[in-house]
Amino acid sequence: MRPPAPAPRSRRTRALLIGAVLTGTAALSACQLPDVSMSPSAADTATTAATTTRAASPSPTAEVEAVQAVSTPTATTPTVAPRPAGELDPGSVTHAVAAGDRQLVVDWWTTGSPTTWTAAEEKTVQLSAHLEGGDDSRIEVLVTRFSAVLDDGTSRTSLSDDRGEFALQAPYTYGTALTLPASAPGATSATVSLQFDLLVETEPGSQRYFRQTVLDSLVLPFTAAQESE
Repeated sequence: MRPPAPAPRSRRTRALLIGAVLTGTAALSACQLPDVSMSPSAADTATTAATTTRAASPSPTAEVEAVQAVSTPTATTPTVAPRPAGELDPGSVTHAVAAGDRQLVVDWWTTGSPTTWTAAEEKTVQLSAHLEGGDDSRIEVLVTRFSAVLDDGTSRTSLSDDRGEFALQAPYTYGTALTLPASAPGATSATVSLQFDLLVETEPGSQRYFRQTVLDSLVLPFTAAQESE
């Protein structure tokens, strides 16, 4: 009867186990995860993005300048309204005003330059009035009062108040010169208003009269004064 031989089988078993362990270790080494550090391309992209972000961010000095530009008001030049045209700009103008069955014709003129007149300066205008029309040229007409007033929108100034009696029928006329004082600062125009009080004979040679009042006016626009720099 042969005795059992357990020892050789044990050695073989141990050898197989050692081989299996070595094989498993090698397999585990081969299955380890790769290095997960950022690839060169991804790193370059991140660096570029960071650089772009830093470049786009304004510096503190630029931010302060931007705030000052917004908060500082921009100086503007005051707008001056253009001067409107005036009737007397050509140097003379004629008005015809109804006076019953006649017309009172008033001729205005000046030797000055109305387009350059300012509120601050003194001006002179002249006028002459005469009658036209009527049924009978023999009827006597008298001027018993002539008055002129200057109104610049702030104050009224009497320029003339003549209460004499003057013949006005053809070929006679009534003429005068008016000196216009300086107007209030900032005035853009002034109006000269006239009043003629007439006595008109009822019949030729009757020496009986009726009264007529005739009004006329002239607007004088002013040029804005130039401010010294």
